[in-house]
Amino acid sequence: MRALHRGALALLAAGLVCGCDDGTLRRDLPTDDASAAADAGRSADAGGAPDARGAAADAARPRDAAPDGAVDRPDGAPRDAWAPARDAAPLSDGAPSADAASPADAAPPPDAAPPLDAEAPPDAAPPRCPSAAGCGLPPVDEHHIVTLHDCRFALDFDDRRAAADRVLAALGDGGRRVLPIEAVNLNREGRAGITADAADRLRNHPHEGFRWNDGDMGTTDWYPQGITGVSDARAEAGPPARRLFLVSWYDHRDVQPAKGVRVSLVDASDAGDIRYRHVLLAQPSGDSFGPVLTGGGGALHAGGIVWFGDWLYVADTTGGLRVFDLGRLLEVTDTGDRDRIGAAGGRIDAHAYRYVAFEIARYRLAADACPVRFSFAGLDRSARPPQIVTGEYHGDDALGRLVRWPVDPDSGWLQSDGGGRVWATDAAVGAQTRMQGALTWDGDTYISSSSQAGRLGRLYRTRPGLESRISAWVYGCEDLYYERHTDRIWTAAEHPDARDVVSIVRLPP
Repeated sequence: MRALHRGALALLAAGLVCGCDDGTLRRDLPTDDASAAADAGRSADAGGAPDARGAAADAARPRDAAPDGAVDRPDGAPRDAWAPARDAAPLSDGAPSADAASPADAAPPPDAAPPLDAEAPPDAAPPRCPSAAGCGLPPVDEHHIVTLHDCRFALDFDDRRAAADRVLAALGDGGRRVLPIEAVNLNREGRAGITADAADRLRNHPHEGFRWNDGDMGTTDWYPQGITGVSDARAEAGPPARRLFLVSWYDHRDVQPAKGVRVSLVDASDAGDIRYRHVLLAQPSGDSFGPVLTGGGGALHAGGIVWFGDWLYVADTTGGLRVFDLGRLLEVTDTGDRDRIGAAGGRIDAHAYRYVAFEIARYRLAADACPVRFSFAGLDRSARPPQIVTGEYHGDDALGRLVRWPVDPDSGWLQSDGGGRVWATDAAVGAQTRMQGALTWDGDTYISSSSQAGRLGRLYRTRPGLESRISAWVYGCEDLYYERHTDRIWTAAEHPDARDVVSIVRLPP
């Protein structure tokens, strides 16, 4: 595999190993003063008193407004380079940077096979996960990320493009009903600013965000989970022509058949006119299609998403990653029946949604590699090649792992060896409880954890060798997205009436 940017390698190197559960966790909590400072809305490393303006200043400004200044400031400490969990094949000297402008994010033609990296993993016989009796996590101190070296994680490619091609050919009306996601008509109005509770939680951060309309803020039928955006999708780091976000929602109802997964395309280019629309994700089936489900018939959780070129990567908790084509959406003919899906009787329905994006591939967890779960997904474009970061949600223990997977910048597919297998670049134990999202950037790791201070979340900033530092984070925090041109980290909170899509400025550990 190609070499990663030294910083990108660091994040995962910090902590993933074999998928066995006999690791040792040592609770090593930050000091009470540090925790209290962070949960008051300022960073544990900021020190000193909170904003001198105090409660009076907070009460005087609009509840959705960011403070004029933030107490939470970086300490200027230099960043340590990450040591990769294993060596990667070197890049040529002429390789472009991850942010270089190029046609790198253009999707391959639909009939093209995914490119395969000609270089095999550096070890001729990569180690496989030992039996449970011989496999274990290293000792883990909570809040101290730990690099994993012992086992390999791998995914196998399952190409499903032919099935999507068949459905689009049958239902696309000669291409007249096929369009890219950027061309959909945005029919719903969002609102700039965040809820009063979230604004209070983040009162000492320069926060920014938006909310859904009343129906989407309050519904219990759908819960938001993953978040990504145009900064992930395109290689260029500068301001985009349109400030676009994607947020995944899963069908939360306890009924079957489930409606699966939808994604919301949000245009926040104009804070005074935020528009969005829901798009249904679907699995092709013959000349028709159905919802995106697990093997048990429930809705896929879709806990993390990454938009790369025309592809949308969606976390499949126990299976790996699923890939959907955002460059060829189907516009359906009938939107009046919330219970119908598929093509039958001269109709095309998608549970009353106008647009459908089809699954085109899966990356399945290899049967002979170390087991790991895919609870969320983020992207690191500071790495060369870019890396998709996946991780595991654990409840009360801090043994959830993070794994990074290399992305071919030209095609958008994961980089594979000559046999179609994708080997993880590196891995780490995250050393935080209730991880809901993570990403890496320039050697630093950012972890979104729910229910850390009562019901409130925390955003942890860390790298190997340091105790995690804390930024206040919102109730119901989920997946993470890094918007490069604003230097902001975003999450989409999940709970009804508290569904802020919110960001704060990225800080180093």
